[in-house]
Amino acid sequence: MQQIKRASLNIDGILLKNATTLVFIMMLTISASICDAGQTTSITDPEANIIYINGKVYTVNEKQPWAEAVAVSGNSIVFVGSNIDAKKYTGKKCRIIDLKGKMLLPGFIDGHTHPVSGAQLTSGADLQYNSIEKIIASVKVYADKNPNEKIIRGFGWRYHLFPSTGPTKKILDIVFPDRPVYLIAIDAHSAWVNSKALELAGITKDTSDPQPGFSYYQRDPKTKEATGYLVEPPAEIAVLNAIQPQTKELIKDVFEKKLKDFAKAGVTSVFDAGILGLPVEDGFSMYFNLEKQGKLVLRVIGSFYHNNPKIDPLPIIEDYRNRFQSELVQAAILKINVDGGDAQHTGAYLQPYADKPETSGEPIFTPEQLNKIVSNADAAGIDCHFHAFGDRAVRIALDAVEAATKINPKRDRRHALAHSLYIADQDVPRFAKLNVVAQMSPQWAMPDPTNLKVSVERLGEDLVNKEFNRYGSVIRSGGVVAFGTDWPAAGYYSTHKPLEVIQVAMTRKMLSGKGLLSVMPPENEIITLEQAIKSSTWSPAYELHLDNKVGTIEPGKRADLVVLGKNLFDIKPEQISEVKVLMTLMNGKITYEDRQLEY
Repeated sequence: MQQIKRASLNIDGILLKNATTLVFIMMLTISASICDAGQTTSITDPEANIIYINGKVYTVNEKQPWAEAVAVSGNSIVFVGSNIDAKKYTGKKCRIIDLKGKMLLPGFIDGHTHPVSGAQLTSGADLQYNSIEKIIASVKVYADKNPNEKIIRGFGWRYHLFPSTGPTKKILDIVFPDRPVYLIAIDAHSAWVNSKALELAGITKDTSDPQPGFSYYQRDPKTKEATGYLVEPPAEIAVLNAIQPQTKELIKDVFEKKLKDFAKAGVTSVFDAGILGLPVEDGFSMYFNLEKQGKLVLRVIGSFYHNNPKIDPLPIIEDYRNRFQSELVQAAILKINVDGGDAQHTGAYLQPYADKPETSGEPIFTPEQLNKIVSNADAAGIDCHFHAFGDRAVRIALDAVEAATKINPKRDRRHALAHSLYIADQDVPRFAKLNVVAQMSPQWAMPDPTNLKVSVERLGEDLVNKEFNRYGSVIRSGGVVAFGTDWPAAGYYSTHKPLEVIQVAMTRKMLSGKGLLSVMPPENEIITLEQAIKSSTWSPAYELHLDNKVGTIEPGKRADLVVLGKNLFDIKPEQISEVKVLMTLMNGKITYEDRQLEY
């Protein structure tokens, strides 16, 4: 009885509900007693501070796909295997977590997201409604509750509510004649503002567009006055910063709160695909300060976002790589914006737009410019991450990588194409051939109004039916597909939750389970649960050169883990998004725990 009492102290509250658990506890107690007597564990059997037992541990490690116990010592995994063998790792202050059949996975990794910029962009009123009236009502409620705000903000209006020329300032002017209003679209690639905002930003009919043909102020064809529709980030940022310069002080609180939401969703690592709207140094400094304070709940691979052909990005990303390096935060990747999106007619396609046949969309960089940028970066050992939306953008990005590999020495290059939303047949196998990661967002493949209306109107049903969101095709061709939410950007529904991404990847249905996409038969791209989990863990780890540290559950890797309330293999795909995250562990530290639920 002395040993059992002592075990209850060491085990930090485990409940003794059956004989099997009691026997296991006694065995752990004996091991702990030996350590207490002065004998130390060997180098191969370090003392653990956390041991998970009785779990459905899916490791994503092909050599050992399943286990029932995992031991963590410090920031690393030291054991993966059986309950009985886990006893050797019990330490003096070891917490035993009885999973009781619940699932343990590697921590989710978001291969493309915007934590810093997203916190800034999503502030204000929620605009994710399917009527203009509800949008205006939401903005009005926010404005009334925040009478002293310098600018009335909102995020999430959807393109299917407006003509291809975008929303106009008229309706906003009626409701808000004297206060500036700045409303960001659901994909963050456009903004809707009123006359007061344009006035304060100094935008007149004589103001030059930031990047003509790509980023511009939509004009009235008769008066040439700005209509209130701002297209692509350069124009958006110019207006926003003119009214209210974005600073880290302005977004610090919402940024920290959002990071906690990532942990609550089971996310342990991210690729920050571009800090926009404020100095990049400020974004990295926020990450670093949180890390120094022990509050950073993510490991972060960061980038320099490049979309200006007049600037040489290589000295900038090299400077960032030298300055921004720590255990959890590294600036490492050159993000290149090749094109825009179909809603704004800025995505670059191999064929003309169906509703605007005079253009097929122009890439930001000519193929020659892109080849030079990529070859120089590749020669310096820097991987490139391309925003490539249309099939032409995908092709010229793959061409640039191919050109670089022909002239530069062999190395472990892992360039990635983000979104890759439309891929021509002949380019599908090139991802595997060139070892280019296809970073994709399957949650966009839902039968929502954006896909069924806007995309079909812009591109035609035949193209959407043939090329839309082909993650299954790339996987079957041998390519690596890394999932990323692109939070807060979306086509219809903004999310940062990997479980929602996994569900849609397996169903191509709305999260409610209703309806199938009327364009592109879903069976063409639906993937298995094993493939979807791998694309949410190991694949983005590989993309970011983190696969030697995280992405699978193996001894020697960092303890980035997530506990789920149900085994995903035991439920229907349509139920996956409803599964709760019970605990998230990053670098051996608990970053989220649902204390209301019993383990």
